[in-house]
Amino acid sequence: MGTLPKRARAYILAVWGLGILAGAALVFASRREIRHDLWEWALLLPLSVAIGCQKVTIGGKRTTGDAMTINLSFVAVFTCLLWIGPLGGLLAAVLGCLATCLTRREQPAYQIAFNVALAACEIWAAATALQVVGGGFGRAGTPLWLVSIPLAGLSMFGVSSVGVGVVVALCTATRPWQQVRSLLWALPSYVAGTAVAAVGTLLFHEGGRRTSIGGMVLFVVPMALLAFQAYRIYVSREEERRKRIEDLQASQDRLAELYLATIRSLALAIDAKDQYTHQHILRVQRYAMAIAAEIGLGGDELKGLETGALLHDIGKLGVPEYILLKPGKLTDEEFEKIKKHPEIGAAILDPVPFPWPVLPVVKYHHEKWDGTGYPEKLDGEKIPLTARILAVADVYDALTSSRSYRSAWTHERALAEVLASAGTHFDPALTEAFERVVVGVIEEMAREGHGPLATERSLAAPENKAEAAAQDIKRASSELWALYEVAETLAKGRGLRESLEVFARKLASFRPGSTCVLVRNDERGEPFVFSASGPNRDFFLTVSACSDESPTSRAAKAGESYLGAYVHDDLLVNAVASEWIALNSALIVPIVHDGVPLGAINLYHSVADAFSPHDAQLLERIAERAAQAIFQGAVFDRTQSDALTDPLTGLHNVRYLNEQLAIQCRSEAVFAVLCLDLDDFKPINDTFGHRRGDDVLRELSVLLRGAVRSGDTVARCGGDEFAMVLIGADEAGAQRAALSVEQTIRTYDPGLTHLRGG
Repeated sequence: MGTLPKRARAYILAVWGLGILAGAALVFASRREIRHDLWEWALLLPLSVAIGCQKVTIGGKRTTGDAMTINLSFVAVFTCLLWIGPLGGLLAAVLGCLATCLTRREQPAYQIAFNVALAACEIWAAATALQVVGGGFGRAGTPLWLVSIPLAGLSMFGVSSVGVGVVVALCTATRPWQQVRSLLWALPSYVAGTAVAAVGTLLFHEGGRRTSIGGMVLFVVPMALLAFQAYRIYVSREEERRKRIEDLQASQDRLAELYLATIRSLALAIDAKDQYTHQHILRVQRYAMAIAAEIGLGGDELKGLETGALLHDIGKLGVPEYILLKPGKLTDEEFEKIKKHPEIGAAILDPVPFPWPVLPVVKYHHEKWDGTGYPEKLDGEKIPLTARILAVADVYDALTSSRSYRSAWTHERALAEVLASAGTHFDPALTEAFERVVVGVIEEMAREGHGPLATERSLAAPENKAEAAAQDIKRASSELWALYEVAETLAKGRGLRESLEVFARKLASFRPGSTCVLVRNDERGEPFVFSASGPNRDFFLTVSACSDESPTSRAAKAGESYLGAYVHDDLLVNAVASEWIALNSALIVPIVHDGVPLGAINLYHSVADAFSPHDAQLLERIAERAAQAIFQGAVFDRTQSDALTDPLTGLHNVRYLNEQLAIQCRSEAVFAVLCLDLDDFKPINDTFGHRRGDDVLRELSVLLRGAVRSGDTVARCGGDEFAMVLIGADEAGAQRAALSVEQTIRTYDPGLTHLRGG
């Protein structure tokens, strides 16, 4: 009893007390009407015990301890109450209850005591009805007695059902009325038992008790047995019918599960084709189902939402991949093609006879609350509820996932955007529901290693063959994606540094949780880290050298790929403020252009054996394209440098000077400009020749660069004329800089002596 809820224990104790009081009241009421025909007692009481052991079990799937049963004890108890009196009814009820309880296994003592106490309360209620309405016992056949019989039977049933229903409700934390209503199935047995006992009493009471008791028993017992057997047959048939219904329901449930499993597998296969939205549908489904549970959605609409979430982007099969994978903003024409995917998806699924409303979810999940969505510009509650739910889940996951044109938003930023769009893009009530549930969902997802709160994207093993197949599809499609990304980078015409930084970010997403390090060979052919992205990025940016025998050195110098465990001495990193994340896998491939090694692409991961030979082959193909990008970027940088640099002195030229002046003017920041013209420079060219004059200009350029701050600009305007742009310098600062430059030039000695001057 110690395991029961506190309120249930208090209730059981109260019933025990009421049972004791009821028993005492029945004994007291029987002091005048007690029967002295002992052989009637000897016949009826054992009969009550024997009959109480006969039961029909209701609910074939229940365990022995929880099974609901009916038996004949009520007929015998009510007969004893009518024939012998309150004390006889009490003893028959108690003995019958004990017989019933003791034939059931492992029933605790407190439950037996509760049943006995409740039985005493039932007899007290029935006896009270007979006494008050029927005028007492021994008045069989009178009109009031006939009225009191059904009232007594209903009183017994009411006390029994309420007593049992309340204790079950307290133990299971359910509503008492629901439990009482679930016991109404026993009412017919009480009605039938009351009628049999009353008819037997009417037929044999007036003939004399000593001679008629046998006839009464011979009447009551067969009648009860016939009713009992009929009820047993009825219950048996009902059980068979219930079992058939349950089997049919189970078959339907299995079919529905098979239906959903098939849809899920196919949807995952389609979803895996997109490198940026992989498993997007599973996350969206999870958010949507959480919102649905919060607002109490159920039935076919819930199933339609569950299925529609998996299929909502199936229409993207009709959108060209170059649009789906395009980095940056789409053109109006491209966006119009994207906007057709809900209708395409609905058309694809139209021939499928879904048992739930799936098509509205697929077709209308891009409609907006204010009517500015697509495809039909529905507004408000004209948009199906399931589509409105999916719209919130879909946008939130899109914002918290990386795309080709941007990085993933944080949960806080994405949630703020969703809430800000309530009343325009989304149903306000659904955004409130989403706000209440989203934190719990993403925290659970984070514990599983994915979602917007996950600190590290792990390479989890596939849960089943369908997941493994989806990963294979993703890998197969990743080659097209990767080559497309490289082509996009080449088409941009960026400089070398920007190109490699873009590569590093793209390749870090090659495998979730990867670190990408791009290594470039310098002018002497020695590799150095040029760019890095992903975990441990700050460490790798500090690399100053690598040993000749390291995997990176062999890849960058000799063109040898490496696939295996992470080598700690490969790249010598320095300590930084951030925390080092242990790495266990490495994939390193060379970058070679026209047979000349340019560097290497290094991928690292914290999971052992994270990369496969297929990954190595794919990365080698990417490296081939990267080699061209790096080469073109270097050419671009040299060309740009030549266009903005004075070839003689290495200072900036007039074109660069004009660009800097324009930038400073637009920014409205404080700056100063110094203009210099060297005196007596022409005689140097005339006397010592232009080559020696060029040497002087180069030497002076070095002095001029050293005379200003690192952020200032020094440019040669032509001949012996120079200009300086001093960032943040006011008039006084410009004057100080001018004096410093003048002093530097005055102290310069070119070491020129004219022969004729001695």
